[in-house]
Amino acid sequence: MSSVPLLHEIRTRYIRILIFSAAFQGTLLGFVASAFSLSVQKLAEATWYSGEYLQAIEFGKSFDFTIRAVENEINKTNNNSTFLKEDDVSIDSLLLGNGEWWYVWLLALAGFGVGLVKVIWNLLGSVVPNVCKQRFPARFPGFIEEVCDLENHDTIMAIPFFIVSALSGGLGACVGPEAALLYIGSSVGTLVSRRWQLGTIKARKISGSGGQSFRNNDDSGENENNPGSNSSSAIDISDQQADQQSEVEELNDDNLFICFVSNLLPDFSDRRAECCLEGIAAAVGGLFPAQFLSPLVVHEVGNHWHWGVKGRFHVTETVATTGVSATFSYAIMQWLRGGTLIQSFKVPNIIGQSLQDFEVRFLGYGVLVGFISGLIGFAGFLIFICGVRLGQKVFMRMKMFFMKRVGLAEAVSHNIVTVVNPVIGGTLLGLLYVAVPLCLGGGLPQLYAVMTLGNRLGACTVAVTAFTKLLCLGISQGFGFIGGPLFPIIFAGACTGSLIHIIFPGIPVIISFASGFAATPVAIIPGIFTVTALSSVMFLLGGAASSAVFIACVVSYITVCGMGLMQGFILKGMKAAEAARSGGRDRSESELDPSSRTVVINPLLEKTQEGEISVSTTG
Repeated sequence: MSSVPLLHEIRTRYIRILIFSAAFQGTLLGFVASAFSLSVQKLAEATWYSGEYLQAIEFGKSFDFTIRAVENEINKTNNNSTFLKEDDVSIDSLLLGNGEWWYVWLLALAGFGVGLVKVIWNLLGSVVPNVCKQRFPARFPGFIEEVCDLENHDTIMAIPFFIVSALSGGLGACVGPEAALLYIGSSVGTLVSRRWQLGTIKARKISGSGGQSFRNNDDSGENENNPGSNSSSAIDISDQQADQQSEVEELNDDNLFICFVSNLLPDFSDRRAECCLEGIAAAVGGLFPAQFLSPLVVHEVGNHWHWGVKGRFHVTETVATTGVSATFSYAIMQWLRGGTLIQSFKVPNIIGQSLQDFEVRFLGYGVLVGFISGLIGFAGFLIFICGVRLGQKVFMRMKMFFMKRVGLAEAVSHNIVTVVNPVIGGTLLGLLYVAVPLCLGGGLPQLYAVMTLGNRLGACTVAVTAFTKLLCLGISQGFGFIGGPLFPIIFAGACTGSLIHIIFPGIPVIISFASGFAATPVAIIPGIFTVTALSSVMFLLGGAASSAVFIACVVSYITVCGMGLMQGFILKGMKAAEAARSGGRDRSESELDPSSRTVVINPLLEKTQEGEISVSTTG
């Protein structure tokens, strides 16, 4: 009897059911992630990521410069011969106010392309309704919502979502790639669970070993015991057999082969949620520098690991299956692209040696950096919300204008505004990029440049860049660009770490960088373990430095959520939305678009018309 709880805790015989699904999804989504990153890279190199801007960013990513600069700083030497001369590569294109004016028309053109793809998809819905079953939604599930809810998705919607997200990120909008990859991963997981269920049922019908044939045999046995019902039951059985025979005859050779293969494979029909988790883990497996970060972010951000044996998921089993899918995707990304999207930062050996021995002051530095990062992260979150709400209000005001003043139909007004709204948002983004050129794109190319060139850029440039980046993120998502918030928020965290190092030069450079890099996202995204591990892997930290990063993340989370700042803001937004609904101010807007039945309070909290509350992020 004592071994029964242990057997339920291990559940090894159930893991093998999902191994094939994990390997298949990891392989498929590894190729998808590689194709997506390649598309974004080529679009960026063909437009904004070129010329002097590219030279300045690559100069910041120069590891030789970083090593020599940091060694001189630590050794306190005055020998300037090891520094590259400022005349070698100019970074003027990264300073405030030095952006190119053609950024404006580039982003406006990007907005037009995004809106055009959405409208084309909406028009295809009237031509081929069986394929394009739904109109391109005004809002897609975000990073946290996707990982938490594990909802069913229309697989065909992954195609326009892939195109729009690639256009958004490649042409300079402030969005990350994770939203598209997560949606595709969840769609593939849903498709796998559905297709194998369908194939198994067909295979059983063809072989006559299950399904309806079993029920027919049972019915015939019952009829023997009930002679009075033989005639009617025999007719029903003959009709069922005729229908089954006609269904078999309609199947071609390909369907027969699919059914045969499906009969050999496990049935995932009752494991849809697990298949979705595997797809999501595979989708983000190529983002991080280590594949174990993918299952970690899925469980921590998705809040799945508090469910025990009697709950929805078994943590160890799910970690194993998501780890398989993430490993396959990670390996393919490394093979095809030569590395993941976020790569480790080559820290000089002299820094690692100086932080091997633990000192209590490291924890004090972590507390200070965490408190500052939490305040900066919350302030940036408020700015982000302003950008999102601005885009939503402009969309609804323009739609009401075309319907009431111009007299156009709802569908026509919706399509017009779907194109115009991203153009307006792109124009605003272009103007912000002229003022703060480091905010271009999702932030990944500029990530290392901000850290290595922080002293030359100056505290003002770094601080303005951090807050403007989050404003650009809000505008991008509010005005119709598609993408995730993770990479722009990580970039804002890198700016915070660089700023703290400039203001407090006494703090070791690696602690200020790594702690600020990790603690700022924690103020917005609930993932202490994930960002701590990400920072430790990126900067190749040891135990002593990682302890400072961890306490910085904890203090940042406590500063924002433990003090009630985030909760107070959410409750205030709920009360304002409830007052607006009771006053009837939102009724006219909800009637204009029957598909948008959700009143957005802020990207982390939504309240539906039925009164249900769901946590999500705009993405």
